[in-house]
Amino acid sequence: MVTTLDRLPAGKVAVVVGFQGGRGMMRRLDVLGLRPGKRIRQLSSQFMAGPITILVDGRQVAMGRGIAARVQVRTVD
Repeated sequence: MVTTLDRLPAGKVAVVVGFQGGRGMMRRLDVLGLRPGKRIRQLSSQFMAGPITILVDGRQVAMGRGIAARVQVRTVD
């Protein structure tokens, strides 16, 4: 199932499918280690507030909901 990172439940594993945004945002996500094909795990998500924390390549990465809403992921069952 394809969804956005901000809608992924805590504890779920997913694979990054793509992004919706400009070059600057894509560069920022690349620096954070988020690229298409990367496997991530949602660590925490505060409902309607606060950052979203994910695990990518063994590192914890936090990002705002606006950016997370532009990251498309496919859940892994």
